[in-house]
Amino acid sequence: MSKLTLKLSKSKAINPSTKKMGYRTTVKSNGKADMDTIIESASKNTTMHKAELRMAFELALDAVSEALTNGQTVELKGIGTIGFSCSGAWTETADEQKLVEHKIGVAFYPSQEVNAAVQTAKTSWTKDGEGDEPSTDGGNAGSKPSGDNTGSGSSTGGSGSQGGDPDEG
Repeated sequence: MSKLTLKLSKSKAINPSTKKMGYRTTVKSNGKADMDTIIESASKNTTMHKAELRMAFELALDAVSEALTNGQTVELKGIGTIGFSCSGAWTETADEQKLVEHKIGVAFYPSQEVNAAVQTAKTSWTKDGEGDEPSTDGGNAGSKPSGDNTGSGSSTGGSGSQGGDPDEG
């Protein structure tokens, strides 16, 4: 596997606290790998027909979806774990937690391999003018991690991508 390279962009954003316009750094995607792209890539490493590979992949994704909707944490070897997060106010006693509003979300916990690739990624800035369009959400798209964000990954739109054990929380 080659070393990951990511492009950084300066994006206009409104600071939610001060309401002032400024800039924040965002990561530009290296493209999108849809199901067709993934099937095409995976088919190079197997004798399975692409249609069989697609069916197997779709069945596996259906099983992942079913497990998540049944409240199970899903471990995807080499990719990471999809689990759940809970955010709410801190309280002095455990009994007080029953009185606090909690927000439940889905969280992604990257594997050590994925996390290492991201943490050691080579970065470079986009050219001025690329990716500096104003954000309609105050510059917070995908930047609302829930729970303990220890920097093991990047946020995934309010659901959080955190380090740590997905069964904690």
